[in-house]
Amino acid sequence: MDAATLDPNAEPAWQVMLWPHRSLSPRGLRIFLTVLGGLFAGFAAMTFLMPTPANIDWGLHLGVVAVILGFMGGAFALVWGMFLRSYSDARYHERIAIEQDMLVIEARHPKRPLKRWEFRPYWTNVRTRTTRHVENQLLLSSSGRVVAVGAFLTPEERADLAVEIEDAIARYA
Repeated sequence: MDAATLDPNAEPAWQVMLWPHRSLSPRGLRIFLTVLGGLFAGFAAMTFLMPTPANIDWGLHLGVVAVILGFMGGAFALVWGMFLRSYSDARYHERIAIEQDMLVIEARHPKRPLKRWEFRPYWTNVRTRTTRHVENQLLLSSSGRVVAVGAFLTPEERADLAVEIEDAIARYA
């Protein structure tokens, strides 16, 4: 095909976007963290305000309260940080498309450069394999290059995606 006839803005004949599933929406996360923070604050208030005998050593009591508050604050910060990391990782996505007689695979990670592979669809082998660690690993290969796609999908989703890619290659290549 002549390079002058390629249209870089042409719509792909077929494409699918893949991204990791997140079961908790950002609004749900705010609600969860608010409830968790409220529970921690309530527990801390109960610890500080619980009835104490008249001859209590206030230094020791406040030290125990500080340890409890520190532990709960650390636990809250850890939960918050893990959710933020999870949401950051959710920005990762993969795109598989057939455009201008090429099967294009793009992997976009928010903190890494774009990875792109191009295969001739007619020569592309689509297969799944099961190893000790991965069930239905989806592999696309051509000309000695092998690319695993959809690692974050369930085994059933990878098997369905393999069929969908094979059908798209048969239809549009």
